[in-house]
Amino acid sequence: MRIQIVMRLVGQLILIVAGIMLVPFVYGLTVGESYFSFVAASLMAAVTGGLLYYYGQPSTTYSLRDGFLTVSSIWIFVSFFASLPFYFGGVLPNFIDALFESVSGITATGASVVEDVDSLSQSFVLWRSLTHWLGGMGIVVLVLAFLKNLGADSAHLFNAEASVPRPGIVMPRIRSMAFKLWTIYLLFTAVCFVALCLAGMSYFDAINMTFTTIATGGYTPNTGVVDIYTENWPIRWILIFFMVLAGGNFTVYYAVFQRGLKAVWQDFEYRMYLLILLTGALIVMYALYMSDNFTLSASFNRAVFMIVSMQTGSGLVLGNYDVWSPLAQMMLFMSTFFGGCSGSTTGGIKVIRIIILIKSSIIYLRKAIHPDMVQNITINGKSMPQKWVQMTQQFFFLYMTVFAISALGISATGLSFGESLQCVAGILGNVGLAFGSLGPEGSFGVLHPVAKFICVLDMLLGRLELFTLLVLLHPDFWQGYFLKRRKRSYKVWQPVGTHRRL
Repeated sequence: MRIQIVMRLVGQLILIVAGIMLVPFVYGLTVGESYFSFVAASLMAAVTGGLLYYYGQPSTTYSLRDGFLTVSSIWIFVSFFASLPFYFGGVLPNFIDALFESVSGITATGASVVEDVDSLSQSFVLWRSLTHWLGGMGIVVLVLAFLKNLGADSAHLFNAEASVPRPGIVMPRIRSMAFKLWTIYLLFTAVCFVALCLAGMSYFDAINMTFTTIATGGYTPNTGVVDIYTENWPIRWILIFFMVLAGGNFTVYYAVFQRGLKAVWQDFEYRMYLLILLTGALIVMYALYMSDNFTLSASFNRAVFMIVSMQTGSGLVLGNYDVWSPLAQMMLFMSTFFGGCSGSTTGGIKVIRIIILIKSSIIYLRKAIHPDMVQNITINGKSMPQKWVQMTQQFFFLYMTVFAISALGISATGLSFGESLQCVAGILGNVGLAFGSLGPEGSFGVLHPVAKFICVLDMLLGRLELFTLLVLLHPDFWQGYFLKRRKRSYKVWQPVGTHRRL
């Protein structure tokens, strides 16, 4: 592991973020706002990024350890600097709130501590949405797409940001794939923006809703923005359509350009993703129609919108689901765990892992009956390596362990049993929605500072798929590095000539 190489890449990313910070500042000038907190934060980021870049070391080879440390450092540093405009501008009363808001934005979680979004200036509304869009596809994927001379080993960076099994990815093609993913991301962004504008949404609302929808975030330009356009069914279905798209595998979309729409149907994970969405929507629609006195049309619209929003982690709200029947609420709660497809902008466990867990459980039951049976898990006609099955099982165990520990920690701050579970489910799955005091009529600002810090950690853990951050806590990760440091220190201070005698 070479710290200088990590410093170089982290510095490059911080410099990019420093430039992006000036976008809301420039926009603010055009609408009569002048918040120099963006300039101050940008300067701090530029100086830090410049120093890291200057003292860093370029390289075209990266070890797996380099990848883990680089990705973790990038997300932590970017989250920190993204919080400075909120803090310097006095938008939020303390730094932990500013950090919560920025991490929620960068990880596309969408949970907010802002009590009244309508009180925010347009500059800060735009910055919140930009943090979503920047982190949606993945900051490291952005680096791989647009920075040259990273070499074939840059696959370690790609895999460190999202540890979902991806059959068939070849290391030398990582940069090409990253560029294609961001191209599709930009295309979806442009089409969504134009569609919302044509449907009657204002330009400012449209650009912010586009950023939050494509990134499956949750920040909106004003309170109840979806409810404002409730009667405008084209806007509602445009949002649903692009939330579903954002929850799908972007590599499948690239295949669509090569093989046509059949590429979507040929992908088993995508079919299961759509099936889970449909099943959840039907259950919620039934619950609303039978128990909550909604018309069939209203039940259908609310069920589809909220299930898609919950499962994809988009965090957009249509109506007050806090007053819905227990069956509808339970289905929404379960959806926060599912997530979208691998290679998407969503969080959660992901559909591919659910498929692997179900298939491996079925095989285990069959082996209990037929001990000598040999059967492998196949997806899309390809046999799944056993190490990926084990990695999926380990991920699920770690996910539920982090979920339990986090819920225990948050409940210790005074939050009720049910709200603690719902809070962690929404935060760890990068959904940003919960129930009760944290629901559509509430805010995460009511949380204790300790609970907010736990949420910050969970948002990062959820976005980086647990392994990338947790591996840094293992002593073996640092053992070789500190051992080499001690050896180098010994050589530096050793008196000249004592190492060789004539």
